[in-house]
Amino acid sequence: MALYAVGDIQGCYTSLRQLLDKAGFDPKYDTLWCVGDMVNRGPDSLKTLRFLKKLGDACVCILGNHDLHLLELAAGAGSYKRDTLRQVMDAPDAHELIEWLRFRPLFHRHEKKDWCMVHAGLHPHWTLGETAKRAAKVEKILRGRTWKDFCMQLHYARFPTQTPRFSQKSSLFFTTAVLTRSRYCTQKGTFNWSVRAGESGKKNEKPWFKHEKLAWKGESRVVYGHWAAMGLVTNQKRVLGLDSGCVWGGGLTLAKLGEKSEIYSVPSAEKRSLEID
Repeated sequence: MALYAVGDIQGCYTSLRQLLDKAGFDPKYDTLWCVGDMVNRGPDSLKTLRFLKKLGDACVCILGNHDLHLLELAAGAGSYKRDTLRQVMDAPDAHELIEWLRFRPLFHRHEKKDWCMVHAGLHPHWTLGETAKRAAKVEKILRGRTWKDFCMQLHYARFPTQTPRFSQKSSLFFTTAVLTRSRYCTQKGTFNWSVRAGESGKKNEKPWFKHEKLAWKGESRVVYGHWAAMGLVTNQKRVLGLDSGCVWGGGLTLAKLGEKSEIYSVPSAEKRSLEID
């Protein structure tokens, strides 16, 4: 029984199936982790969602920023210029797919193996236990009756750069941003949400996993995605970055997680000449 993790799929269904075949993934015995951003920008978000949903307990998917955007669209928010989600919204099983999606977690930790999964990153001051508690608060709302109201607010939110002290709503937005949008932050926990590619340009800002003091360090290894501009990160002791930018022509990557993880990749079958986001 193997545990696999795949990077940002973003609707690249053909590449996903090629990659799973290459790695020998068998849903009867193995488990597949998806690090989020299952949909959008690629051509086959609908096929991707249907396939992952059909895998049932053999697949654990967490929510990325593009997955949340699909929930925002379902709640009534407006689309963006480069969205490729219309096919999902118009599908006869759209309701079932949205219901499945909004019950996906924002953070996942294996009970026995030394691995946890997040889409973008972790806060330098949060233990994994606190991260799970904060994620659970957001998940409770997404799975509840007011999920559409929350998603509409999330769509137009200006994310705090630091942990809010007094506003519960702002705290939920901040948690969501940390888990689904993190790239650069300071040791004190101030996040830069504007840098998507290239260096931050600020000396006190580093990639979220490169600070010396990290509350979660040593608790578990972390697999993540989101950062296509950085590409694969396989040279860090405690983190493994799997976003190799398939939707931008870079390829799709999967790891067989273990003490020494095995890396598999396939070239992109869905190359698109778009700006990285």
